[in-house]
Amino acid sequence: MTQVRTRFAPSPTGFIHLGNIRSALYPWAFARKMKGTFVLRIEDTDVERSTEASVDAILEGMAWLGLDFDEGPFYQMQRMDRYREVVGQMLEKGLAYHCYMSTEELDALRERQRAAGEKPRYDGTWRPEPGKTLPPIPEGVKPVVRFRNPLTGVVAWDDAVKGRIEISNEELDDLVIARPDGTPTYNFCVVVDDLDMKITHVIRGDDHVNNTPRQINILRALGGETPVYAHLPTVLNEQGEKMSKRHGAMAVMGYRDAGYLPEAVVNYLARLGWSHGDAEIFSREQFIEWFDLDHLGKSPAQYDHDKLNWLNAHYIKEADNARLAGLTRPFLLQAGIDAAAIDNGAPLDQVVGLLKDRASTVKDIADNAAMFYREPTIEADAFAQHVTDAVRPAIADLRAALEQAEWSKEGVSAALKATLGAHKLKMPQLAMPVRLLVAGTTHTPSIDIVLMLFGRDTVLRRLERAAA
Repeated sequence: MTQVRTRFAPSPTGFIHLGNIRSALYPWAFARKMKGTFVLRIEDTDVERSTEASVDAILEGMAWLGLDFDEGPFYQMQRMDRYREVVGQMLEKGLAYHCYMSTEELDALRERQRAAGEKPRYDGTWRPEPGKTLPPIPEGVKPVVRFRNPLTGVVAWDDAVKGRIEISNEELDDLVIARPDGTPTYNFCVVVDDLDMKITHVIRGDDHVNNTPRQINILRALGGETPVYAHLPTVLNEQGEKMSKRHGAMAVMGYRDAGYLPEAVVNYLARLGWSHGDAEIFSREQFIEWFDLDHLGKSPAQYDHDKLNWLNAHYIKEADNARLAGLTRPFLLQAGIDAAAIDNGAPLDQVVGLLKDRASTVKDIADNAAMFYREPTIEADAFAQHVTDAVRPAIADLRAALEQAEWSKEGVSAALKATLGAHKLKMPQLAMPVRLLVAGTTHTPSIDIVLMLFGRDTVLRRLERAAA
């Protein structure tokens, strides 16, 4: 059996969003499942729009999601000599020919065809045929090179997603494969690359379906075998439009910067066009084991932000506290919290462990963890509402009890219960003002764990404010 070889071939002409990176995830997963090879190819022939920053964004996004490639990255601009070599071979074999029709002549031809109700297309003026006399070569005109497309028959393939597709060769004109300056065109480069890199499965977006018959004809002319094609339906945004930068799509690394875990994004992305029964949550290993081309969706998938948040919340709950602490720290620093305050304050891994069950993103954890690392600002109205004369004696007694208590969740809890009993109070009557004084907010997780994490010295110092 031929070894499976798949590829991801992005154009570095802008940031990479979830719709783009899905075209990397599926061929990556298929290569891993089949013990094959995953190739990264950068299609950077659009020199005006291709940027190094876009290449970096592709590499960074793939690395963050763990989509490791076995070969590459190969850059098309570094393969120009190879493309020119193949163009020369095709000209020698009569598979391609020089065409001297100017852009103006081509535009005029298409205008006449439209006026006559015909499909606008190149009419083969310069295509050599037996017994045909070609026009005289015009002076000073650099020709394009056109592929000699078959005139009859059909080009057909069994698409792994869309099923049988057949296109009549009469629908296709002779494609330009090299421009007047000799630079090759997109559809031609793709074929030479797929041939040289021995690609067996082309898994890509269905915006390429129209290119496929042309690519197959060139591939066959060069003696290559047609790979398996799987054209993935579009990813739609929440408004039902094609996901794109123009329609508000977020760059892949934007999800990291918003506090999403890569395993959550991979899990979410996997289900955005593929399924394994009703399974919603699965590991990377399970995804690779289960992945196949038979269960790729035939309809456009729609992005659902709430679903991603739900998945991310699940993976945050499952995540190791030390790892989450490492991810939370940059968000705290970004919020203006001093590094020394984090290092000398409540142990961040324990704070994260306390807060992660209520968080959808790492940023949520950081937002809630901030109270442990900055001095609280208490509004006068809130202070007056909660720190009343009636509760001040209880706060003073609690402070005294905490001064002597064993500093643990159990010790703090015992001090709270003893104070409540002595003053005939219910937990909220004491916990609310204590939370406000210590944390600067009346909304925190369980008060005994929160006080324990703040540390004895901080809690005692802040409870003194009640006496002011």
